[in-house]
Amino acid sequence: MTQLESEEERMLIVKAKSGDSRAYEVLVRRYQRSIYGLCHRMTGAHQSADDLSQETFVKAFFSLSKFREEMSFFAWIRRIAVNSTLNYLKARKRERPLDENHPITAGNPGTRADMPEQRLDHKRLEQTFREALQTLPADQRAVFILKVYEDQSYKDIAETMKIPRGTVMSRLCRARRKLRLALSAFLEGSEA
Repeated sequence: MTQLESEEERMLIVKAKSGDSRAYEVLVRRYQRSIYGLCHRMTGAHQSADDLSQETFVKAFFSLSKFREEMSFFAWIRRIAVNSTLNYLKARKRERPLDENHPITAGNPGTRADMPEQRLDHKRLEQTFREALQTLPADQRAVFILKVYEDQSYKDIAETMKIPRGTVMSRLCRARRKLRLALSAFLEGSEA
């Protein structure tokens, strides 16, 4: 974020804190895709992600008075989203994804994945990965998603989840080990 963008965001936050709903709407539009994506990766379900991202922005709106302006607004709202999603997952245990067609990665035209058998293998790998990701305990899934998809540092994840950095590292290690085990058939086949 450039200096101008951060100054603009700071002004929007000041206005939103003083009751300007239009300023808050600008902040919501700026971050809603990122927050939805985070919630979707954590739950694996469109409807839950949609509900949780909306809940995140509602909670943030009613907590704006507690927002410390020296913090990053996105980091603050991401923390709210992670906590809301973890609470949801703990309450629901696990949920089957509604949207089974959402790809983790897209195949590039002109690659080996264009051949029918490679496309089928790629789809199976994606499906197996999605299923394996959803079977991880919520705390491990959250750490994995924040590190891999959100490209957060261990320090940032620790701050977001309010856990020690060592706990972040051990949860990530366990998550990767479980995912590697779940994908072992594909990984062994690709090494041949």
